Amino acid sequence: MKLKLALLFAFSTLWSNAQNYSRDVKMGDKAAKQVEHEMGIYYHDSLEKVIKAIGQKLAASLEKKPSQFQFQFQLIDDEVPNAFALPGGHVYVTRGILPLVQTEDELAGIIGHEMIHIMNRHSVRQFNREIFPAVLKIPGNLINAITFSHLGNILNVPIDFITQPFIAKYSRKHESEADKEGIQLAMRAGYKPEALADALARLANGLEVMTGEAEKRSYLADHPYTPKRVEAINKHLKKIKSGTPASSIFSSQEKFLKQFNGLCFGDNPKHGSFIDSLFVQPELDFSLIMPSGWTTINQRDVVAASHKDGDAALALTLSDEKKTPKDLGLELQKQLNKSKSTSIQFAGDTSIHSFPAYLIRVLSQKKGKSIIMEVIWISYNQNVYQLAGISVPEKRKLTATALRSFNKTTADQRSRVKMNQLEIVSAQNNEMIDDLSKRAENKLNPKLTLIINDLTKDSKLTEHKPIKIVRAQNYTP
Repeated sequence: MKLKLALLFAFSTLWSNAQNYSRDVKMGDKAAKQVEHEMGIYYHDSLEKVIKAIGQKLAASLEKKPSQFQFQFQLIDDEVPNAFALPGGHVYVTRGILPLVQTEDELAGIIGHEMIHIMNRHSVRQFNREIFPAVLKIPGNLINAITFSHLGNILNVPIDFITQPFIAKYSRKHESEADKEGIQLAMRAGYKPEALADALARLANGLEVMTGEAEKRSYLADHPYTPKRVEAINKHLKKIKSGTPASSIFSSQEKFLKQFNGLCFGDNPKHGSFIDSLFVQPELDFSLIMPSGWTTINQRDVVAASHKDGDAALALTLSDEKKTPKDLGLELQKQLNKSKSTSIQFAGDTSIHSFPAYLIRVLSQKKGKSIIMEVIWISYNQNVYQLAGISVPEKRKLTATALRSFNKTTADQRSRVKMNQLEIVSAQNNEMIDDLSKRAENKLNPKLTLIINDLTKDSKLTEHKPIKIVRAQNYTP
C-alpha cells in the first residue's frame, strides 16, 4: 500500500508540474540558449521573415493558447534536414530542410506540426521522462576512449556528439497527434492540409539520397515509418471538413521560392572547412593540416581528428584569451604534478611559425602502455588556441607535425574555400533538367536535384518554371 501511495504521489506531483505553463517557458528558454549557442542561428533576411510570418499566421489560428506561451520562430545553422520545438513556444527550422520544401503550404505544415508538440506539451512530458537531454560535453573523454588513458581528463576538449540532443524523441502517439492536429491548424490558417504529407515523402527521399541509405521500418523506432505516417495523414484528411479558403503570404510558388536565393547548402564555411586533410578557418584566418586519412570532426567548439586504429587523436579549441599561453601551461603543469603515472618531458616557451606559444610534453604509463601527450597554446590574432595531440609513441611524429602546422591562412588556401548556395533559376520551355543543370552550372547531385524540384528525369520543363540548383561560390569572410 505504501508503495502504491508513493507511486500515486509521484505521478500526481509530475502531472501537477506538467500543468505549470511557467515551468514550460522556463525550461524552454534555458534550452533555447543552449540550442542557439551550440547550433547557432542562421542569418538570411528573407527566409527569417518567411519563417516568422508563417509561424505568426499559424499562431493566430491556434485555439486556447496559454497566455504564457510566446511563440518564437528561428532558422538554425544546421545542414541536417529537420525542424524541432522546445517547451513554451520555441520553434526551430534548420536551413537543411528548406531546400526540400516546395511550397509555402508545406513549410506551414512542418511548422504547424512543431507548434502542436508545444501546445500538447509533448516535449515537457518527454523531458520529464528522460530528464532533459542537454548537450553532452565530455572534457577530454574522446581522447580517453581512443587511448585508454586518463590524460584527457585534464584537458578542456569539449566534444559535442552530434545527435541533436535538443530534439525530444517523441512517441508514435505524439507524432501522430502532431501530424493530425498540425494539418488542421494549417488548414485553419488557410493552408492546404495535404501539403505536410508531400513534404514528408520528399524529405524521406532526399535523406535516402543524402545518406545513401533507405529508411528502414522498425517497430522499435521512436518516429513512425514515413510511408505509414503519410498513409495515416492521407486517411485523416478524408475525415476532416474543409477549412477557410486557401490564402498564402506569397501570391505564387515562384515568389515563395525566390526567397531561398543565397541559402547555404551543406557545410557552412563560416565555421571552417576541411579540404581533404587541410582545415581552413577563413573567419579566424588560420589553417591546420591533419594527418592524411584520419577521421575528422568539425564542430562549433572543437576541430579534431583521430587515427582509424584508435591510438592517436588531435584536437584544437579556443582557450581563455584573458590568459597567456604560459599561464595556461603552468595551470596544466600543476595538475600533471599531482599524477603519479605521468612525467613531464618538456615544459617551456616556444614559437609556432613566429607566433608565441607554450609547449608541454608528457609521458604517461598506465597498464603497461605508454602514451605521449603534447599540448601547445598559441597566441594568434587576439585569441589563444589550445592544440592537443595524444598518441602511442609510434605515432607521436604524426601528431607533432600536425600540431606544428598551425599557421596563418595563405591566399591559395582562402581561394579553395567554397560556399555552396541554393539559387532559383528559370527554366526554358521544353528544357530537360539535365540540360538546365549543365546550362546553370548546377553542382548538386542529379538525383537530389530531381527530388527537391519534384521532377522526374523525363520531365519537360515549362517556360519560367522556378528550379532550385546549387552553385559554388568563393567564400568571403
